[in-house]
Amino acid sequence: MLIAVITTAVVWGQRGTAIAMDEQIKSQHVANKSNYDNMWKRFKEMAQVTDMQADDIKKVYTDLIAGRYTNTQALFQAIQEQNPHMSSTLYTKLQNEVSSARTEFDRNQKKIADQVREYNTHIRKHVLMNAIFHFETMDAEKFIITSDRTSDAYQTGKDNEVKLR
Repeated sequence: MLIAVITTAVVWGQRGTAIAMDEQIKSQHVANKSNYDNMWKRFKEMAQVTDMQADDIKKVYTDLIAGRYTNTQALFQAIQEQNPHMSSTLYTKLQNEVSSARTEFDRNQKKIADQVREYNTHIRKHVLMNAIFHFETMDAEKFIITSDRTSDAYQTGKDNEVKLR
C-alpha cells in the first residue's frame, strides 16, 4: 500500500511538472508573437520617420531650387547659404534597431526551442507517468518563425552567398 501511495505521488508530481512545462511553452509562444509584432511595428514606424524627413527635405529643396531659377540673384546666393541636409543618423538608428530586434527575437526563438526540448525529454524519461496520462511530444518547428530561404536551404541542403548588390 505504501509503495502504491509513493508511486502515485511521484507520478502525480511528474505530471505536474509536465503540465507546468507545457504551459511555459504556450506562454513563451505568446510572448514571441508579441515580440515579433512589436519588432515589425517599430521598424515601420522608424521607416516612416525617415520617409517623412526625406519628403520634407524634398519640399524644401524644390522650393529653394525653383526660387533660385526665377531669381538670378538667389542663384548666386546658393553658394553662401547653408542648405538643409538629410542626416544619416536616422538610417543608422533604424539599422541598429533592426539588428537588435532581430537578435532579441532569435534569442526568444532559441528559448522556446529549448523549452520544447526539455518538455519532450521529461515526458520521454518518465514512461510510467506518460503511459498513464498520454502526453505527446511537441514539434519545436511549430513554434519557430523562419523564412522561405531557410526552408529551401534545409530542403535542398544548399545555399548560396548573400549578394548585397
